[in-house]
Amino acid sequence: MNKINQIILCIIDDVSSDHFFNLINKGRLLNFKKLMKSGIFSTSCITDFPAITFPTQVSIITGTYTGDYRNELCHGVPMYDWMERSVSPPMLRSYGTYGSDERVQIYKINEDIGNKCQTIFEMVDEGNSASIAQFINRGTKYFFPERKTKLMMYYLFIKYYKNIKEMMIRANTIIVKELLKTFKTPRKFFENQEPPIISLLWFVSSDLLMHSFGYDSKIYELNLRHIDKVMGYLIEELDKLGYLDDTVLAITSDHGNYKANKIGNMGLFLRSKGLTQYHPRKNIKGNMDLAEFGGLGFFYFKSNNPISKKIWKYPNLESFKVYGPKKVNLFQELFKIDGTELMYYKDDENSTDKGMIYLKRKNPETNKIESGYIEYRGNSKDLKTKYVSENQNNDIFGYSDDALAFKLLDNKFHSIQEWLDVTYHANYPIYPDLLIRHFKNPRSADIIISTKGKIAYNIKHGRERRSSYYLHDIGLRRSAVVPLIIAGPDEIPQREISHCKITDIVPTLLKLLGKTPHKSVVGKTLI
Repeated sequence: MNKINQIILCIIDDVSSDHFFNLINKGRLLNFKKLMKSGIFSTSCITDFPAITFPTQVSIITGTYTGDYRNELCHGVPMYDWMERSVSPPMLRSYGTYGSDERVQIYKINEDIGNKCQTIFEMVDEGNSASIAQFINRGTKYFFPERKTKLMMYYLFIKYYKNIKEMMIRANTIIVKELLKTFKTPRKFFENQEPPIISLLWFVSSDLLMHSFGYDSKIYELNLRHIDKVMGYLIEELDKLGYLDDTVLAITSDHGNYKANKIGNMGLFLRSKGLTQYHPRKNIKGNMDLAEFGGLGFFYFKSNNPISKKIWKYPNLESFKVYGPKKVNLFQELFKIDGTELMYYKDDENSTDKGMIYLKRKNPETNKIESGYIEYRGNSKDLKTKYVSENQNNDIFGYSDDALAFKLLDNKFHSIQEWLDVTYHANYPIYPDLLIRHFKNPRSADIIISTKGKIAYNIKHGRERRSSYYLHDIGLRRSAVVPLIIAGPDEIPQREISHCKITDIVPTLLKLLGKTPHKSVVGKTLI
C-alpha cells in the first residue's frame, strides 16, 4: 500500500450535488468520474446553515461550525454580511465590496474565525502548505496571489472581466498552474525542497456564473466541464512529477443553489413600520440592520432602551412586540413581507450551554401562524438538541411526514450525528442542530425570516444589490446538499458514503495523513 504524503482539497463554489453527479452520469465530467470510482464519494454531503459562501467554507476548512466563539470550540463567522455589536458604534461586516470601516473586508475573515479553532493548515503546521486563490488561509506557508492586493485584483478580474469564456478559462487554469509550481519547484516557495502537504484550491468562477446566468445555463455547465478538464491536467502533471501515487484529491462544494420564482421589492415597507437602516458612514442613527436578504432575511435590532445612543444593546422579546417609534409587533409585521413563510429567533436567557430557539411558520393553507421551538444542551462538541412543534402531526420542518425523521420527534435530546442520519434526505437537513449553532454566535441576527426561496430580495445591509433569481442562502435541501469525492492511493476504499456533513472532510483528510484533528473539530472520519 502507498503512503499518503500530500492532500489537495478543491472547493468548487456553488455546485449542487444533484447537478454535479448528473453531469458525471451523462459522461460530461470524465476526470471527476474517474476520481469518484477510485475512492469514496457521497451524493448527500450536508453543508452549513445558512448556505452562504464564507460561513460554509470556514466550516469546511476548520472542521467545526460557528457558535459562541468567545467561550466554546467553534468559529466566529456567522454569515457573509453581519453586524458586530461588541464595539461602539456597531460595525457592519461585509466580505464583499461594502463595509463600514473600509471598502473591502475579506481580509478580516482569518481574524473573524477566532482563536478557539484551527484551519487545516494550522493542524498540519510542521509541513509545507499552499492556498491558491483562497482567502481563508490562516496558517498556510504560501498563498497565491502572494499579496493581499494581488489576491483582490485576481478576484475583481474574474468578477468583472467582460469576455466570460476567456475569464472562465484563465481563472480556472491559473489555479491549477500556480499549484503545480509549488510541486515542480518547491524551493521557490518554501524553505526546503518538499512539496506542500496540504493544498487548498478555490474555484470561484462557478459561483459568479451561477448568479449571473443560472445553474441551468450552458455557460455554467461549460465552466464545470472546464474545471474537470484542468483537474485532468493537474492529475497528469502530478503523475509526471511522481507525486500522484501518494497524493489524495478531495473535491467538494460549499453550497448548492436555487432559482427564486420572482424578485421581491421591499419598497417603503420597513420605513412604514418605523424601521430604519443603520449606516455608520452616513451617520444614520437607524434602529435596525437588514444584513442580508436573499431568500433568508437577517434582521439586527437596536434595543428600545439603549445604554447610550451608540451602543446597540440586545433587545428582549417583549420589546419586539412594541418595537420602534410606531410600537409595531415584529413577530406579526415581518410576516407581512411578501413571501415570508418562516421565522426563527432566540430566547432572552440563552447561554453557551443552554437555551432555546423559537420557530414560527405561516400555514400556506390557513395563513395561521404555527409555533415550535428547538431546545439545546451542551457546547459545540457535545451539543444535543430537542425539536418540538405545536402540532407534531404537522410540524414546521415536515419531519412528521418522513418515516426516518419522525423517529426523533420523541421529546428527547439528540446529537448532530443522530439528526444527520434521519434528515440528510429531508428538505430541512440537520436543521435542529445547525440553527442552534448559528444563533449561539453573538454575531448572529436577532430574527431570521425565510421565503423558502420563492421570492428573492437581493439586499445587503439595507441596500439592494444586483437583482438575481439565482441564489443559494436558504438551508433547504437544494442549497444544502453538496458533492464529495475523496480519491487517491489504495488506503482509500472504493465505496459510496450514503450521507455525511462538510465538517467530516477535515478529520478524514487528517486521518489519511496520520495527523490528529484539533480539539474543536465536530466532524468524524469517513475512512
